[in-house]
Amino acid sequence: FASQFDVGIPLMTKCCNRHDRCYDTCGNEKNDCDEEFQSCLSKICRDVQKTLGISESVQACESTVQLLFDAVIHLGCKPYLDSQRAACMCQYEDKTDL
Repeated sequence: FASQFDVGIPLMTKCCNRHDRCYDTCGNEKNDCDEEFQSCLSKICRDVQKTLGISESVQACESTVQLLFDAVIHLGCKPYLDSQRAACMCQYEDKTDL
C-alpha cells in the first residue's frame, strides 16, 4: 500500500499500483478505490478465461483476486488514511489585505 507493489503478475501489479495512486489522491473515497481495484483484478481473470479457457488458471486467478481484495478491505484503512493525510496538505494563501 502506498508504494509500488509487485505480486508477480504484471497486470495485477498494475492494478495494485493504480489502487495505490487512488489512495494517494486527495479526496478519493476508500470504497471507490477498493471497488475499482476489484474490478481491475476481475477483468484480468475474465481475460484469462477468454484467452486460455483453462478452468484451473481461472480458479487460481479468482483466488488471487479474492485474497488481494480481502487484504485491502481488512488491512487498507491505515494505509488509506496515511495516504490521504499526506496527499491532502492545506495550502495557505498569503493575505495582503487585512
